[in-house]
Amino acid sequence: MAEEPTLLRKKRARSKYPLHWVIIPLTIVAAGLWGAWVLFRPPPQGGPFVLPGYITSASTFEQECTHFYDKAANHVAAEEKFRQAAESMANHDYAHAAALLETAAKEFAIPAVFNDLGVLYAKLGDRSRTLNAFREALAHDSGYVPARQNLERLKGLNLSAAVYPVTREIEPNGTLPLANLISLDQPVEGEIAENLNDVDCYRVNASPPPRDLMQIEVSNGSKTLALSLSLFDDNMLPLPSDQEPREPGASLTGHLSPPPNSTVYLKIWGARGTAGKYTLLVRMLKAFDAHEPNDQIFNATKIVPGEPIQANIMDAQDTDFYSFVSPRTGKLSIEILNRSSTLIPALTTFSPDKRTSGFGPDVTKPGAGLEHTIEVLEDQVYYVQVWSQRNTAGNYTLTIR
Repeated sequence: MAEEPTLLRKKRARSKYPLHWVIIPLTIVAAGLWGAWVLFRPPPQGGPFVLPGYITSASTFEQECTHFYDKAANHVAAEEKFRQAAESMANHDYAHAAALLETAAKEFAIPAVFNDLGVLYAKLGDRSRTLNAFREALAHDSGYVPARQNLERLKGLNLSAAVYPVTREIEPNGTLPLANLISLDQPVEGEIAENLNDVDCYRVNASPPPRDLMQIEVSNGSKTLALSLSLFDDNMLPLPSDQEPREPGASLTGHLSPPPNSTVYLKIWGARGTAGKYTLLVRMLKAFDAHEPNDQIFNATKIVPGEPIQANIMDAQDTDFYSFVSPRTGKLSIEILNRSSTLIPALTTFSPDKRTSGFGPDVTKPGAGLEHTIEVLEDQVYYVQVWSQRNTAGNYTLTIR
């Protein structure tokens, strides 16, 4: 009988590295990576939806209102529109958000509002309005970081080449609504064309508070051009200026004192049909003193009796309020030392309840000073107003003894 075959099992070759030697370390590493991700991962994005580059901070809005406008300016209504616009943006209603911000910008023209308008119009695909909005933001603050970051983020729209205020006039700019936007302290090259009744219009934003003197210089680059200049306020209404018509080849300079952060329009043309090239430069003179803004009794500068205060009356619109605490009961002397050959100073005093209590002696001669005495009570706050007569201006020193 044949012998039955025997089934033999072949021994598997044992792995040199057991499986658990690989699995356990990988498990430990994976657990460590998971723990690190949990520990260091960015916090989850909570709250409403926000478009990239859009500013929603109410504190930013308030800070910019304080910087670009008087501290006492009431921005409650505009801030409410800013908040409502953020809500509409979060609900993806970009057109309504833009409409709210356009209204807010008419009340408080600050970079944050224009920046957000730029973001909204970019989302809506309106390149022209996107460009204008970011241009306005940079016209108010040429270094405004959020606007510059958005321009970098939106570089696919190719805005950067055109968004900055112009340095060379761009036609058409023959009417105030088509005025080229320019920056302070930045020369602009322009030309009045021949036989076209050419007019060049520009607009520029005044600096933030305090109110300052603006100087407009138009340098003539032609022997034939007889320069003429007209100025207009932010409502496009004519403004007075001290410039006079010029002869052919002559340059001109104009001055005015616009409200802080307001828009000034300029119109340049050639008198008697003349033509030629010119260079326009608008700058603020920083003519205000170190105690501004103190044009109202509610923001009077605090001074100490016995310490002289050097200041100035910048122009006919300027007036300076001061407050002090009386060191004693009795009489105090208020002295204005005139440090100008043009200023005709005047003085008004106010009691602690801010009511008028008297006037200084009448001064009629430019360059003269004055001295006035008042009755006071110890530890009470009193107010003094220094102003000018006959539209004069100049430096002075105020001392209360």
